[in-house]
Amino acid sequence: MKKTLTIFVVLLSMFWTAGAWAELKEGLWEITTQVEIEGMPQSIPPNTIRQCITKSDAVPQDNDKDYDCKTISQKISGNTVSYTVECKGKEAVMRTSGTSTYKGSSMDGVSNTSFKMKGRPEMKMASTSKGKYIGACPK
Repeated sequence: MKKTLTIFVVLLSMFWTAGAWAELKEGLWEITTQVEIEGMPQSIPPNTIRQCITKSDAVPQDNDKDYDCKTISQKISGNTVSYTVECKGKEAVMRTSGTSTYKGSSMDGVSNTSFKMKGRPEMKMASTSKGKYIGACPK
């Protein structure tokens, strides 16, 4: 009986996760991010990127050529992806932790970033993101 219950719970959680992921449309997404830097009175203009999002790579990224970025962790819970990304450049290191929630053709996200440049105090940034599904990824 205990073994049957365990198998049922495992199968139920697999179906629930698969059902939540059914809301994620794989393809090209347009994601606009608004960043606020702690201690800065003026806001930074929003940044918009287009990125192919897949179930195996669901973390929005801005691929700046000056930084080598790697996803350190990624956890999926329902239709929400929690992640940590670290980016290293010649003069700075950034570490971002956030969540992105996919709902059909839309996405909402929040993240917090610490940015450390050599010889300068660490800066903290908070970001909000909104995304919309555009269509299939270009080949």
